[in-house]
Amino acid sequence: MLREFALDAVGIVSIEETSSKHLLKLSTRSYWQRVWPAGLGLSAHIVERFGPDGLRGRRVLDLGCGVGLVGIVCGRLGADVTFLDREAGALAVVRRNCRRNGVGPAQTIGGDWNHGGNRLAPDAYDLVVGGDVVYDDVEWPGIGTGLMRTLRAGGRALLADPGWVADDQLRAAFRRTGFAVDRTVLHVQWPPWRTTHQKRKAINIYSLRRADAVPH
Repeated sequence: MLREFALDAVGIVSIEETSSKHLLKLSTRSYWQRVWPAGLGLSAHIVERFGPDGLRGRRVLDLGCGVGLVGIVCGRLGADVTFLDREAGALAVVRRNCRRNGVGPAQTIGGDWNHGGNRLAPDAYDLVVGGDVVYDDVEWPGIGTGLMRTLRAGGRALLADPGWVADDQLRAAFRRTGFAVDRTVLHVQWPPWRTTHQKRKAINIYSLRRADAVPH
């Protein structure tokens, strides 16, 4: 089914995702089939932070892209986006969603930081974005190492979490990898396609910048 997400400076983004009636049947290997609150919050943060042309000419990597909302929003803001996901089905949907939203043809890579991320060129991206990719603390060192390798000098990563992880532990883990870490809290109304029975959800947006690139 198609969902429409309205974002300032971007307009309507139409996303193919699984229907609500199938939601309870999803497994951890199929969560990519939905847009989740963290992805919507991160998209809204990116629009607010960079504005209509703020990503023009920038190279962006959408880490664990799922159905592609965050990366497509970056594409609408002028970025050259690469989508990375371990699920082939996710990348097929991303390609359709990119064409649907006028940001195709999509550049896609199958895998995660351990199987596929090593095919990413070093120092290649100005911005890496990821919604709901830091829920497992076991993955933090690998993500941090991959980000350090992939980001250009002065580049930044924006990772969104809906409150599932311990803030102090996440900050400490990425600082050990070599990043300065800041957090912004943004609220979204969920689900956005309803006019009633919505909930206000707090989304943590973590901004990671290489500590060696931060001015003293």
